[in-house]
Amino acid sequence: MKATYYIDERDKILELSQLLSDIDWENAGKRFTKSYWEVQYFLDNSPCHGYKLGSNLREEVVACLLGGYGLKAELGLMAFHRIKNLRLIRRETKLEELENAISAPFRWNGKEVHYRFSRQKSKYIFWFLQRNDIDDLERLSGIRLRDKLLTIKGIGLKTASWIARNYGNCEDVAIVDIHIYRAGRLAGFINPLWDIQKDYYKIEESFLDFCHSINALPSKMDSIMWNQMKESNRRAIELLNIKI
Repeated sequence: MKATYYIDERDKILELSQLLSDIDWENAGKRFTKSYWEVQYFLDNSPCHGYKLGSNLREEVVACLLGGYGLKAELGLMAFHRIKNLRLIRRETKLEELENAISAPFRWNGKEVHYRFSRQKSKYIFWFLQRNDIDDLERLSGIRLRDKLLTIKGIGLKTASWIARNYGNCEDVAIVDIHIYRAGRLAGFINPLWDIQKDYYKIEESFLDFCHSINALPSKMDSIMWNQMKESNRRAIELLNIKI
């Protein structure tokens, strides 16, 4: 099955008709199958790009450093906007200023909550802002940018890919987190024996191959999968027979 984007509306309708006739509708109705994700992708009307959290690379790195494993995405964004509004994303900022800003409580869903790992994350941000090559990093994109981002303390493959996707709208990397990993396993394009940390590149390649096979933009498919799997987290775990 091939799908192509056209400007002409008649061509778009013809292409959509071909797409609909090629889909395995029996499996498309079953959640988390390949056909299910194929339908979800082509019925989604959200923008194909526009994932940036910050207005420049400095801000993007800081925003993504404040997210990640074991942290609520919403709380990470709250912490990012706080230090941005306080104008702390600059080389002259002191470590203590970052620690004080991130460790102070946040108001979320009517409750007072604290950001986990505030001291550790403050150090990562402080060390990053001291680098002399940030302007050089801004000239890179895609895999080249991701490879350079891996030299920043506190940034691994997932976070580096996240920044590269957001900042450069690139389609040659994948943000492999637990939600994408589970989606791939349920759909059958990720080997259940692969480890999300040790086999990141294998998982990424399989995800990109799946997207290319249905002519889907990896960045958009990643966003669709992440949002749905996040909402269906418990059900996905049950299907994979994983203990919470």
